[in-house]
Amino acid sequence: MSDFTHAIILDFESICDDQKPIQPQEIIEFPSVVLDLKTLQITAEYESFVRPVHHPELTPFCRELTSITQSDVSRAKPFAEVFEEHQRWLAEHNLFLDNALFVTCGDWDLNVMLPTQCAVSSTQIPKIPGIYRRWHNIKRSYVEVMNVKKAPGMAKMLKGLDIQLTGHHHRGIDDCRNITTLLKTVLEQGAQFRVTGER
Repeated sequence: MSDFTHAIILDFESICDDQKPIQPQEIIEFPSVVLDLKTLQITAEYESFVRPVHHPELTPFCRELTSITQSDVSRAKPFAEVFEEHQRWLAEHNLFLDNALFVTCGDWDLNVMLPTQCAVSSTQIPKIPGIYRRWHNIKRSYVEVMNVKKAPGMAKMLKGLDIQLTGHHHRGIDDCRNITTLLKTVLEQGAQFRVTGER
């Protein structure tokens, strides 16, 4: 049995280009889905677009990949405000360090992107709250239940478990929902829910 009562599935979308890396990289969508680990039911969702400061114009590649429009981000709040709002949302749903654990597809979201974003935010964010500094990588669970050496990306993990991908791949909230389905499936097949990464 896990020590946690809830999983918070998170999958950032960020500015991107197919020609060259954009620096600094900035988050443009901050989504989350909450899964009750006892009932395996979704109990809450959060989604907010984020206005990039250093590179305010999305590339055509980014818009096509994510389905996020320029107007979505242009009228959004800057990251610091969205981050504060997300922390309030966690508290409103009684999700804290001792009872909830983030779930990501890979280690990039919380190990790389969040610290990067906090460092380049127009409003100084001196310290990342503890709940965002540890997570469960769904790829570890996939490896465990499928008995493979390495997990593929989200779409191929879904296919490997005979799950239909829903929504728009690379749209954050849709990816969160798909990762939630992955999580439910691997938990039902006996995967352990535990901390796999910390920062």
